[in-house]
Amino acid sequence: MFRYAVHRPLPFAVEDVFDLVADVESYPEFVPGWISAQVIARSETSYGTEQTVRMRFLRQRFRTLTTLYPFEAIDITANHPPFRRLTISWRFRRQENGSFISLEFLCEMRSRPLQLLLSHFGPDDVEAMIASFERRARETLPRRA
Repeated sequence: MFRYAVHRPLPFAVEDVFDLVADVESYPEFVPGWISAQVIARSETSYGTEQTVRMRFLRQRFRTLTTLYPFEAIDITANHPPFRRLTISWRFRRQENGSFISLEFLCEMRSRPLQLLLSHFGPDDVEAMIASFERRARETLPRRA
């Protein structure tokens, strides 16, 4: 199983950062490796997404369920191929000059070779993903401080 956590203060309003993360359909525009993301079902507090990402030399298509807790948390889960279990938990906390963001990523692949690949490259890939969100926030969101 691969686990990784990232915690960052950001000089942007919690509401703006939450909306940026919740807008999964825009991920292919700025997140490295994201080829497509389409919401296929939606309710007031959740949505299902079909996504395709490139993991190094592999291309994976999968579905996730995203649950929204406005301006506090976003939980993303999947438990069907290629995943045995995927949990991505975003947490958003207000602070004086912006927000504090936490991301916890937990992933177990069904395939041993994919799990080994993830264990080897996962930390770099999660850091690159976070960096892409920070870059997008700097390019599109108004600063609080």
